[in-house]
Amino acid sequence: MKNIFNILGFQLSWWACVLGVKNGLPYLGPACMLLFLGIHFIYLKSNILELKLIIPFAVLGTLVDTGIAISGMLSYNGLYAQNIILAPLWITAMWGGFCATVNHSLSWLKEKWVSSFILGAIFGPLSYIAGEKFDAITFHSSLISICIALAIIWGLSMSFIFFVNKRIGF
Repeated sequence: MKNIFNILGFQLSWWACVLGVKNGLPYLGPACMLLFLGIHFIYLKSNILELKLIIPFAVLGTLVDTGIAISGMLSYNGLYAQNIILAPLWITAMWGGFCATVNHSLSWLKEKWVSSFILGAIFGPLSYIAGEKFDAITFHSSLISICIALAIIWGLSMSFIFFVNKRIGF
């Protein structure tokens, strides 16, 4: 039951991020994700060490997504301001929320480096495509080139998240 809460809480918060941006409410999703994370730590009695995974990867993920935007492949809606290239808060929230699934609903992927890479390479690009379909992001390159880049980025990111998670002691 706790794993179901974990994945559903993350997914609902993910959709709140995307649909919030689409409807001009870019901080709705981050607020929902923060609520999810708060309940996550209370309900799942998560180890505080998990913050050593969530916080750094929320920052690192923001930098990764900022790099993707700087590359010109895509742009984000719901920015802090039009002249700020930094990936928006809803992206940071998604990275943090995703990392909260690593030791719970995605724990079956621990030490399965190839599987985590493959799943990241498939579902990472699909998440961006969904975001684009709901006007949270805009693609500026061909779909195939974006999918290849995101597959590499997310395949490596997933494996790296699980690697760091193991080093932290989970």
